[in-house]
Amino acid sequence: MPIAVSVIQGEFLEDTNAATIAELQTNVPNTVIYAGRNQTTTLTAFVRGIGQADPLWGVDPGVGLYLDDVYIARPQGALLDVFDVDRVEVLRGPQGTLYGKNTIGGAIKYHSRPATDSPYGRISFTGGEFSTQEVRAAFSGPLVEGKLRGKFAIASLERDGYGRNLFLNREVSDRSTLAARVGLDWIASENVTVSFSADMTEDDAEPKGLTRLEANPLCPLFLGRTCPPEPNLFDTRSGLDPANGTDSEGYSMTIEWLIDDSWLFKSITAYRESDSRNNIDFDTTPARITDVFATYFDDQTSQELQFIYTSANKLNGVLGLYYFDGFAGGLVQNIFLDGSPFINPLFGTTDGDTNTDSIAIFGDGSYQLNDRTTLNFGLRVTEEEKRGRAFNAGYTDDTFSQITLVTADYDQSVTFTSVAPRLGVDYAFNDDVMGYFSVSNGFKSGGFNVRAQAAFFPESALPFDDEKLTVAEVGVKSVLADRRLVLNTAAFYGDYTDVQVSTFTAFDSDGDGVDDAFFGNFLNAGDATVQGIEVEYDWTFVSPDWLRIFGHLSYLDAEPDTFLDGNGDTFVDTQVITNAPDFTGSLNLAFDVPAWGGLVNGNIGYAYRGASVLTNEGGPDPTNPTQPLLPLTEDAYGLLNANIGWLSGNAKWRFAINARNLTDEEYLETGYNIPVLGLLQGSFGAPRTISATIEFRFF
Repeated sequence: MPIAVSVIQGEFLEDTNAATIAELQTNVPNTVIYAGRNQTTTLTAFVRGIGQADPLWGVDPGVGLYLDDVYIARPQGALLDVFDVDRVEVLRGPQGTLYGKNTIGGAIKYHSRPATDSPYGRISFTGGEFSTQEVRAAFSGPLVEGKLRGKFAIASLERDGYGRNLFLNREVSDRSTLAARVGLDWIASENVTVSFSADMTEDDAEPKGLTRLEANPLCPLFLGRTCPPEPNLFDTRSGLDPANGTDSEGYSMTIEWLIDDSWLFKSITAYRESDSRNNIDFDTTPARITDVFATYFDDQTSQELQFIYTSANKLNGVLGLYYFDGFAGGLVQNIFLDGSPFINPLFGTTDGDTNTDSIAIFGDGSYQLNDRTTLNFGLRVTEEEKRGRAFNAGYTDDTFSQITLVTADYDQSVTFTSVAPRLGVDYAFNDDVMGYFSVSNGFKSGGFNVRAQAAFFPESALPFDDEKLTVAEVGVKSVLADRRLVLNTAAFYGDYTDVQVSTFTAFDSDGDGVDDAFFGNFLNAGDATVQGIEVEYDWTFVSPDWLRIFGHLSYLDAEPDTFLDGNGDTFVDTQVITNAPDFTGSLNLAFDVPAWGGLVNGNIGYAYRGASVLTNEGGPDPTNPTQPLLPLTEDAYGLLNANIGWLSGNAKWRFAINARNLTDEEYLETGYNIPVLGLLQGSFGAPRTISATIEFRFF
């Protein structure tokens, strides 16, 4: 297909002991995925420098996530665990003409294993460092021969924390997840199949550890002592009750009707909901310098209709209708600078919700002009209404009962429309090499800043505009060397306008000329250009024929065209582009060798990630007003992973040993830089972990 898409098989993810879909970033070009904020299951995803790092309600993701063809709108609980997975597809570039919801940066499609016509099952146990205890089980087969088949999969995933809360003597960055999926297929007739599915996840882990990157200068005023960085990168000394967790569930029904030899009708009806609780101690000290209590909730209903036309003629395509109704909200209670006789405390809330109604018609097709040339075209027309409500206020104390100042009070609606075409051509040089060129448009609707501070910044309560992206892409897909080498390349150039950015803005709350407070701003921060090159390769040797090399190389240049100086203070309000490393790549050596009556297989892989900016910052540095406030960055680093296993001759038993981050590389994934509160915090990626798996399969 003439688009940039990577397919990662579920067996590979399981063989390499990938914990979540965050592991995709080591094998997919120009992709960044990590757990956002301090929750271990909150998804942050960027593709080609485009995504959304802020998990607050009312903001759409830049990269769409699908579980079995159902779009998941909210990031809480969306960092899906690796179990019962058939494959994961990552589409790079705007999506909207092929299926589902429009997304501007790309799409991640997680396909669970389908129910089988024959009895099948597998049970595995993984144990290892940090007291890892993971149990996965899946069962599938016919319930009524030829009419009804079903499946059931469950996973219990437990692991001790990478660090500790040294003040409360509790773990941080642990894992405690229970997840399950159920599927039922009714073969109503030779041409009609009705599939039902349900899934649930309960995440009850301790918070993901934030650690100080520099000493907090306010600690002497609150604790009478300094608070230097902890020796262990994963440790903290938070005094905040570490309440944390997410419960999510979803239900869907898919109908497939083969109308005739050319037409297939598909209907996808789905409902999902989730609830999250999340206490965040941004200062990571026993003092109440920056303590946040947050709850989030959401539900969504979606309906998708597709008419798919496939024939031996020159024309093929899909025509679809998509409807989405989503409601998301929450309450965030903030306690800032409480407990010092020298500083006045601040107590405030962010309280509100956003309702999204979206309807779209889309189509995508191809027309064969001659034996070698095919014209590709698509179009999506979207209308999306958002209604935002917020009541944000300051209070006298931490009971949040007596209001001192209403900082935002709005209830308003705004409608966004988009006409997003796609046009391209592909040319078959021969049966094994195909080149393509395409131009496509992407769209992400605007919305409301639920953290608005309208008392000091009235414009923050106004809607922000939608984003738009126009991408031109040229590529070659090939199967070479007697079909032993798969080599795919793509080069792209994107014009990215009205980039939506979440950033912290400092301000003077008491009029003394010194910035002593901040709020979370959300704004259109200017335009940018994203361009790059991607190469994916997979080569199976002729001799020895048991050895295979695969991986990718990619380059990304994501730079702002214009910098925003909204308040005219001569300082840039935001850096615009984050999570866009310039170079990424991976090299994997895999082998399969018959031995001991079975098959020994293994993989050693190295993934490289170039330097990147992690946070959006802007304006002057409050501690040095003549200098700009610089964002957090991470230098280039590489991760080395390895695994080796044995599969019995009857394919029923599997034993494996896995090692991730063998060199124990230390690398930042995200963080916070709020100098007005003395915060420079970071969250680090997982340390070296070694585990072993035993699995039994029956069929």
